[in-house]
Amino acid sequence: MQALRAIAADAPPLAEALRAAGLPIEDLTEVGRSFFALEQDGDILGYGGYEIYGPDALLRSVVVLPDQQGRGYGRALTTAVLDLASRAGASRAFLLTTTAADFFSRQGFVPLSRSDAPPAILATRQAASICATATLLARDLT
Repeated sequence: MQALRAIAADAPPLAEALRAAGLPIEDLTEVGRSFFALEQDGDILGYGGYEIYGPDALLRSVVVLPDQQGRGYGRALTTAVLDLASRAGASRAFLLTTTAADFFSRQGFVPLSRSDAPPAILATRQAASICATATLLARDLT
């Protein structure tokens, strides 16, 4: 059975997995980030996290370890992290990606013009600088 466990933002395995997948790690330890490991039978399958900005959440750092890919863990991880963001008060989720728009579209996300995004999301370090040219996607959590 799969379980989601909170992990420290400075956990070396998180940074290693993100770096290996080509995902940014520059701001992992800044205030307001929550990260989780998806586990099954004591083995880590992947990682994901979010940042909350009022009614909005920024989904980030979703990665399934290479030897676990293709088994539906990305979908399970995304669903579990979004559920936690919803329970934390978010009613909408946003994300930035350069490579996984198709994957997230299958999870209900739709492309969104940056001009239509909430100012708090656009002001994040992810949107403003780290992923400034990435595609923005959004979906309701209700």
